[in-house]
Amino acid sequence: MILSRWQGHLLVILQPDHGTQTGLIAEQWGNDEIPPLTDFRVSAEWAGRHHDDGWAIWERHPTLEPRTGQPVQFHAVDPIEHIAAYRAGITRAAQLDPWTGLLVSMHGAGLYNDRYGTYRLSELSEQTFSTTEQAVVGEFLSDMAELQQRLAEDSLGHRLPNRASEDPLVRHHYLLLQVWDRLSLQFAFRHAADGIISPLSWLAKPATQLRCAHLGPMALQLDPYPFGTDSTTFPVRGYLLQDRSYRNPEDFLAALTSAAPVDLDCQVSR
Repeated sequence: MILSRWQGHLLVILQPDHGTQTGLIAEQWGNDEIPPLTDFRVSAEWAGRHHDDGWAIWERHPTLEPRTGQPVQFHAVDPIEHIAAYRAGITRAAQLDPWTGLLVSMHGAGLYNDRYGTYRLSELSEQTFSTTEQAVVGEFLSDMAELQQRLAEDSLGHRLPNRASEDPLVRHHYLLLQVWDRLSLQFAFRHAADGIISPLSWLAKPATQLRCAHLGPMALQLDPYPFGTDSTTFPVRGYLLQDRSYRNPEDFLAALTSAAPVDLDCQVSR
């Protein structure tokens, strides 16, 4: 659940809806400057669409932040709640397709290991985990490493000499998933603010980072530009609620259920 303030309201974007937008970004990724995916392209697009499906379990009864009376921000949910839900999403993704499950597993694990050493997640890094939470995180990372090895080798059809996360093709796809995810969040969470998304995969040279420049409400200029047309729109569904304190999860869910969905047209241009 992604929460922000928009036009005097509390904007709520559910994680599966964010995933839908991420999948649309993945489907249109690639041009003469930024090479499109070839191997496992459809599976990677599915990973973009389904990478956050596990959040749907938590969103059925979200924990409220005592100070605000609103749901806890997605980057502040404690690992015991988050990992339990995320495991279900990973299991479902692996049932769809092994390569999809591999990438979704890496996405979930990457939230707890600075995205495999490529990007420090400041929000999560600032949290102090209890001994119990540290044990849950450690078990999760160990389980995911084993699962990733099996899914990668099943997909590639051969044994890997090193960890799956170190395989060049696996890492290339994983890094692209992170870029797609963060580009969606640049709209859903940051409302098309200026920003830099990195790293791009070394297989996507010469670019090493995606620079985002604010053009207007929900509009970004991208450099390098990674899509086939000079301008394109990626809609995302959201809900506008009263920006107030809610008594309990049921109170919040009642307001969410009664709110009419709004489709935000998120535009990217050269």
